[in-house]
Amino acid sequence: MNLPQIVGRVARGREHAEDLSLEEAQALFAAWLTGKLPDLGAGALWTAYRIKGESVDELRGFVRATEASLQPVVLDSACQPVILPSYNGTRRAANLLPLLACILARCGVPVLLHGLHASSTESAITLSDHDPSGRVGTARIFTEFGLPIAQDNVQAGTQLQQQGLSYLPVEQLCPGLGRILRLRQQLGVRSSVHTVVKLINPFRIPAVHCAGVTHPPYLALLQAFFTATGRRALCLRGTEGEPFANPKRRPDLHTCLAGECTLWMAKDDKSLLQIPVLPDDQGVNATCRFMEQVLAGHVPLPPALADQAICLLCLSGRCADVDSARAHLFQTLSRDAV
Repeated sequence: MNLPQIVGRVARGREHAEDLSLEEAQALFAAWLTGKLPDLGAGALWTAYRIKGESVDELRGFVRATEASLQPVVLDSACQPVILPSYNGTRRAANLLPLLACILARCGVPVLLHGLHASSTESAITLSDHDPSGRVGTARIFTEFGLPIAQDNVQAGTQLQQQGLSYLPVEQLCPGLGRILRLRQQLGVRSSVHTVVKLINPFRIPAVHCAGVTHPPYLALLQAFFTATGRRALCLRGTEGEPFANPKRRPDLHTCLAGECTLWMAKDDKSLLQIPVLPDDQGVNATCRFMEQVLAGHVPLPPALADQAICLLCLSGRCADVDSARAHLFQTLSRDAV
């Protein structure tokens, strides 16, 4: 692999940069994951892709290399597991991704979340590009709520089999990917790796991806990826980048299935007549209290999250259609009420 030549092709600015082929991208990312790229070259690629952006074939190559490098999470399940990547955390609103995961698990769908360690959102420096400091990450809520956090991929499979739920830090999921992600603290900007983590399937069985984005152009890119690969997915404008629907106003929910993407449910554009019951603030303690109240049936699940859960129940194969998914969801919430 001629690294200077590759950097020269992808680092020529947004207008003149070239896309790598799928095979070139796979070979490049495989070398990056195994630490075979020099630090200077890795930094150049990180910044170049931040400017250029990724083609669908480049993303396919990056994802193939990543999936080939990790030890698969083993799971035997009657329905497809749901994958929830969580790498942003929230600052302005409560992080309700753990609540969505708990509800899906209670409905009988195995849910694997992966993302940063609880301490990874704390930074000694302030970044101008999606600064992670001060955000409430999913791992912190899992820890406070007593939900299962896996030490490795084997334990994640065991937790999924026994409890239907697991959070797997990226450093354990794929050490090479965790190492690459740490470049952000040195370079100050996000890059292609933050897109790759939303697309990987750690299983060796089909799974349902739930991918949330912040910027609309990335929504089209992810849909194109899932269309090209034939993977099942729910794509949406996430809440501060986390893959759960804004509880105050549901975004468009796009489903990808068998090579086709469809607008499954249009965004809620009606006037907000009543704000749903939500946590008192965005902190960990308030979020956990709210989760307890919803799971105990004391307060209702926000309608936007209910719609997202229904969509994922259908995509996973747990329910055959929207009506049965809706009935199953609310029967589960009523059954668990105390």
